[in-house]
This record gives sequence, structure tokens and C-alpha cells, in this order.
Amino acid sequence: MNSTVLITGATGGIGYEFVKLFAAKNFHIIAVGRNQEELDKLYSEFGGNIDSEIVCMKADLSDKMQVYDLLNYIKGSGREIDVLVNNAASAVFGEFICSDIEEEIASINTNISAFTIITKAILKDMVRRGSGRVLNVASTAAFKPGPLMAVYYATKSYMLSFSIAVASEIKDSGVSITVLCPGPTKTKFLEKSSPVELVNIDYSKMADPAEVALAGYSSLVKGKQLEIPGLKNKFNAIVAKLMPTSLLTDLLYRRRKKSIN
Repeated sequence: MNSTVLITGATGGIGYEFVKLFAAKNFHIIAVGRNQEELDKLYSEFGGNIDSEIVCMKADLSDKMQVYDLLNYIKGSGREIDVLVNNAASAVFGEFICSDIEEEIASINTNISAFTIITKAILKDMVRRGSGRVLNVASTAAFKPGPLMAVYYATKSYMLSFSIAVASEIKDSGVSITVLCPGPTKTKFLEKSSPVELVNIDYSKMADPAEVALAGYSSLVKGKQLEIPGLKNKFNAIVAKLMPTSLLTDLLYRRRKKSIN
């Protein structure tokens, strides 16, 4: 039986590239997304692969009941998850006092609650078996506060801290946790998160999602704990630790304010 990978946020950007990578490695793929049309496209592209299988599951991970429905499906399928890729995320762009609290709660539910619930359920089985790999897709946002995306940045800080802490707890179990922290990437994520039109965004300077996914996959295979793709992103992560927080956040706020039309 082929190894099985569970990928959340699988229908676009980095998640889609992970589906391509694992399909090429002949994994049985459980791909999770919110948009049925995008899931259908994913199945049309990868469903005919004779060397691997793909099951596309529609689930809104901001809804706890749908998270548990997903886990119940996996348990009922009889398949053990060999690799877990936590890629699903949502964000809200704008000043916190003006933004929609329900959208922010949904973002917290997806980025923190669902992520934690899924990881605990899958990780328990991995540790019991003494094998498995987890890849958590965070962001360079994890290393600093993020004005105009305050909730999103905070959730990514949670993911980074959580991943490193739990990796330490299970280091002798035969299971590894890798946290991937990409910088700005050419996806539709930022556009989807903003209620207003964004300008002055130079996509030409952003990373290719295929390259980001490959960096994450390579680190996952090696059992590396932290992967920050790109020298510039590594440098910026160091600067974020060394620069006074108030100065850093002021610079980020002024820069991001320019992107609002």
C-alpha cells in the first residue's frame, strides 16, 4: 500500500505544489480545501494517476465540526497518515479596529484551532507507530508583529512556537516535525485576505510557490526542524530578532500602508 499524505489548503499556491510533489512520489493523497470547484479541478488533474490516488475532501476548517468530520473520515478509511502537511490558512488585511471580527475569529479557528486539533489527532497515531513526518507551513510573519495583518502574524508565531516545542517533546519517537517559513510568495493569498484593492505589490520579487514547496519537502525528508527558503528571508528573520520591535513594526506599517489603494 502506498504511503498516505494529508494536505490541508491543497487547492492553490503552495498547497497545490505539494500535491504535485507527493503525486510524483506515488503517495495516496488526501487533499483538503474549501472550494468544491477547485477540488474538482484538482481531482481532474491528479485523479487519473495510476501510481497514486487522490481523495479530495471539502472542509471549512474554521468550523470545528467539519474538522472532526474530516478526522472521522480518515479514521474510518482505515488508512494511517504517514505525512501531514498543515498548509491551510486564512488572513484578514486591514487595521484591527476596523476589520471584521467574525472573519478574524474564522482565521484564528483555521490557523490555530483546526491546525492544533488535526496535528494532535494525527501525531498521536504517528508516535504510537514510531514513524511519521509533519510539515507545518508557517511564514516569515512568525518572526515579527504584523501591522494591518495583526491576527494573521500572531497565528503564524503560534505555529512556529508550537512546532518547535512539540518537536522537542517527541524527538526520540521516530516522528519529525518541520516548520516551513516562506517569505512573500506568488499566490492569491494576499488578494483574498484584503477587502480593498491592493497596489504597489511587486509579484516579480516574490518566491515561486513550486520552489517554496520543494524546499519544504526537502527539509521534511531530511527531518530538518526549521526551513526558511531564500537568503533574503533568512537575513530578514535575523534582522527581525535584532531590531527593536517598535522600530520594526513602524517600518512594516508604513510600508504596508502604501499597498492600500
